[in-house]
Amino acid sequence: MTEEEIKYSIETGELKISNWDKISHYGIVGFLLTIPTMFLFFHTKDYLQGTPKPMKEGEIWFIIFPSILGYLFYRLQKRRLAFKSIETSLTREQLNSIIEKVAHKLEWHQYLNNKNIIIAKTFPGFFCGSWGEQITILFDKNRLLINSICDPDKKSSVVSMGRNKKNIDTLIEEIKKASH
Repeated sequence: MTEEEIKYSIETGELKISNWDKISHYGIVGFLLTIPTMFLFFHTKDYLQGTPKPMKEGEIWFIIFPSILGYLFYRLQKRRLAFKSIETSLTREQLNSIIEKVAHKLEWHQYLNNKNIIIAKTFPGFFCGSWGEQITILFDKNRLLINSICDPDKKSSVVSMGRNKKNIDTLIEEIKKASH
């Protein structure tokens, strides 16, 4: 992530992902909207050519249901970009130690580590129910911003089988333990 993307993420509380990663992250939305878009395109084309055809019985459901599902999945995927925030008085060295402990426990592999950000990825096995996750940790004064999403560099995935929640919850739990 660039400094501008990090700054944007801290200000908005939402993970900034590249346009290419958005295609993967929101892939299910595009898939669901393909059918209604095609129906609307062909009916509009016929109308503009002066040969409008009435909608056949049941066609409207092929527009309405996928559109509603597409909207719901868009909201779900958008919400998954939100960071969880935790206030802490721990030093960066203490936090690094905790992050390393959690990373070892949950098999994270660090991808990027500098003064403002840590990005880690997982590479689970074929039968675990996930293609992998991307964990992003931002350091902002006395707080940490934590996000875990299905790895946008892998196949598009909507389900992580609870692994994203586990990544975030485990790290927050360890930070709270160390803070007391």
